[in-house]
Amino acid sequence: MRFLFTFIFFLALGAPVWGQTPEQVSGILDGEMIVRLRAGVAPETLVRDLNTGADAAAQWRVLSKISDRLNAWLLGFEERRLDKFAARARLEARPEVVYAEFNFRLQSRLDSVPDDPLFGGQWDMELIELPRVWAYSTGGTSARNDEIVVAILDSGFDIEHIDLADRIWTNAAEIPGNNFDDDLNDHADDLTGWNFKNNTPNHPIESHGTSVAGIVGAAGNNGEGIAGVNWKVKILPVTVGTSAQVAAGYEYVADLRKRYNDTGGAQGAFVVATNTSLGFDKQHCDEHPLWRDVYEYTGQVGILNAAATANDNLDVEVEGDMPTSCTTDFLITVTNTNRKDAKVENAAFGVKSIDLGAPGDDVPALTPFNQYKETFGGTSAATPHVAGAIGLLYAFPCEELIAMAFDDPPAAALLVKEALLASVDPLPDLAGKTVTGGRLNVYQAMRYLHGYCIATPEERDARNFEQKYLLKKAVIRLFPNPVKEALTFEYSTEDFGTFEIQIFNAMGQMMYRQFIESVPFSPQLIILDDVRHWPAGTYFLNVVSPTEKITAPFIKGL
Repeated sequence: MRFLFTFIFFLALGAPVWGQTPEQVSGILDGEMIVRLRAGVAPETLVRDLNTGADAAAQWRVLSKISDRLNAWLLGFEERRLDKFAARARLEARPEVVYAEFNFRLQSRLDSVPDDPLFGGQWDMELIELPRVWAYSTGGTSARNDEIVVAILDSGFDIEHIDLADRIWTNAAEIPGNNFDDDLNDHADDLTGWNFKNNTPNHPIESHGTSVAGIVGAAGNNGEGIAGVNWKVKILPVTVGTSAQVAAGYEYVADLRKRYNDTGGAQGAFVVATNTSLGFDKQHCDEHPLWRDVYEYTGQVGILNAAATANDNLDVEVEGDMPTSCTTDFLITVTNTNRKDAKVENAAFGVKSIDLGAPGDDVPALTPFNQYKETFGGTSAATPHVAGAIGLLYAFPCEELIAMAFDDPPAAALLVKEALLASVDPLPDLAGKTVTGGRLNVYQAMRYLHGYCIATPEERDARNFEQKYLLKKAVIRLFPNPVKEALTFEYSTEDFGTFEIQIFNAMGQMMYRQFIESVPFSPQLIILDDVRHWPAGTYFLNVVSPTEKITAPFIKGL
């Protein structure tokens, strides 16, 4: 991981001042915006102009000064009258503004464990390291505040289950109960998805789809039942029972995403993943080309599709399986592993057809009518861990990914697939039986995406960002060296956490010490005021964590 530090030393104050600017989805303080103005611009002038323009209702005001040196200020506004993302865009568009950013409540970065009473039995979530991921995001919205949606194609759902009701996607373009197709998508009153079995907006209440939906997105930390991979994602239920209905269901979902893309989010839904924990055994994709075509269509609008393989100990390449014999770029195929990290005996495999394993051998799950069960199993249970992980990765504050999701939706989908497949935990039991030879690890996928998001365009093109930022411990750059006024350095380490920055002179005297907390997807920024008064000579910079110390020398020039 790369972290950026800019040092400016406030010697007169006698104590360092430091800041972090992680642009995360959660933790934003309402009605506040940090703004840096160009030299000579007074914040009162900016506020006066804002309050006489189109956004006067937001009642802009100066809250406090942050830095004289940077001409940085904390502004306040009425968020109920101006959305925070719109407010930032307004500021960034003004010529007197250098940049604008959200104000965050800083939090400790310990593992986040929900208070759901059955979470203690969710060994599957622990195995794929979700508590470590939840410390940074629990899903729900993207870096630009898009409501993230995962579609589930299954046989029926209890959409009123207490752990699902608030997580079900609602079609804002439909007027409930008027029996009219308000959004002109050929499905009247599709307020909560569509039932392609009976061509109706009402879903049959069935256990299988309810259990699958709960793994993807059961409400977390709500004091009820279990926690899903995402605590706040929206679930789009699509009831199907045949191949034709599945194809129609995929098209329905893809059309919603296409409409979202085409209207910049004004219509449709930001569907990033589908889950299909159903299929049929011993058939090959060449015999069912419609499936491959719908996967290509969904992929072109930016959707990744997670699909379960057969609950049978067969080689998909030899005996076939639908849909996991379809080798399309926009499909992730999943087999089942147990709590001992072995492939479940009655789970299919294929070194070219099955991408990875995920835990699904008797995991806690939802059942209809606000009930729960301790053992929901099979590849049906494994696959929604992957679909949920796709949704969760889109919730991290990686502006590059979200920009790509609109500028080049297929590329964004493939980047998320790459992050998932490149970061599995290798398992001997999956070697030679799956494409990756490993089992899903969502924390490692987050780290991989972090490396991509903080890399330079050149590093992304060269595909060396993982090696540079995730696989070694080093100070990457320290400049300028020699230094006269301000020192900047970048370093790589293997994990997030708390670090101590130390600077010693050549006689071993500590010149500076500060504890910082690394934040994924955002460089760390420390501002101290200049080093021009330090004596000329050699200094040593240490980055210290509980498990490592990285040292780099630099010279203070005259």
